[in-house]
Amino acid sequence: MKKRLYHIILPAPIVLLLLMLSCTAPRQHDERVVSVTILPQQYLAEQIAGERFDIHCVVPLNSNPEAYDPTPEQLMAVEGSEAYLRVGMLGFEMAWMDRLVRNNPDMKVYDTSIGVDMIENEHTHTHGNGVVHATHTVDPHIWCSPRNVRVMAQNMYNAFVELDPEGTEYYRRNYNALIQRVDSVDSVLTDILQPHRGAAFAIYHPSLTYLARDYGLLQLCIEQAGKESSARAMKQVVEQARAADVAVVFVQKEFDSRQVVTFAQEVDAPIVTINPLNYDWVEEMIHIANAIARE
Repeated sequence: MKKRLYHIILPAPIVLLLLMLSCTAPRQHDERVVSVTILPQQYLAEQIAGERFDIHCVVPLNSNPEAYDPTPEQLMAVEGSEAYLRVGMLGFEMAWMDRLVRNNPDMKVYDTSIGVDMIENEHTHTHGNGVVHATHTVDPHIWCSPRNVRVMAQNMYNAFVELDPEGTEYYRRNYNALIQRVDSVDSVLTDILQPHRGAAFAIYHPSLTYLARDYGLLQLCIEQAGKESSARAMKQVVEQARAADVAVVFVQKEFDSRQVVTFAQEVDAPIVTINPLNYDWVEEMIHIANAIARE
């Protein structure tokens, strides 16, 4: 006999209260949780962890993980995590990791950038008194190239095996399947970009530095040291872009800059919106490559 379904209409305030409670409901005690910083990491970690861990992403969609300030509720959401898989050198991690560890002293922290050939930069600027100040930085956007993601995936696999040795064979199968997918993306990007080696693209925030390095491209950055360019700096980048025959100008969803429109008009190149923080890492990498190749 089929059961009848009854629909109960609740007053709006009660519905809102129930929704709020469902969003803040505590995790089950038997649920094993690992936290990550950004959505592409969540995608990679979930491919390896499968059903044995719940992967919690700290920085929400369309937020800038280099300058993100979490709410107290979001910090509390990390509580109960057995481990934290950090990208490596993202601004959010540099600013908040110590506090997250203090709040969760039993939480293990794994750096997924170990083994990646990091890109280091030197920025210089002159103060009003004529003193030149140099700043050393490491580019944190390692997930924006499949060749780095292979290393990240290896580090994630090692972390899950250490946390849950009983699942080693399960993680190994999942890891191997993920690596096949990553290698496939690498092959696709190579096929798309090989004919365009040496090609230049412009981007507001320099999140594709590793992609450019690994596939022989030139990235020109519109912003300067995390801020909008001065008129003088903007003129210099426009001149470089014209000389390099920039074919496309990228802007990321988490940045909103009118300078991109002005820049694109000056160099006569189309603007393409990309999302390097997309959960669907495979789709986004191929979208970016196609945009560079203008396919």
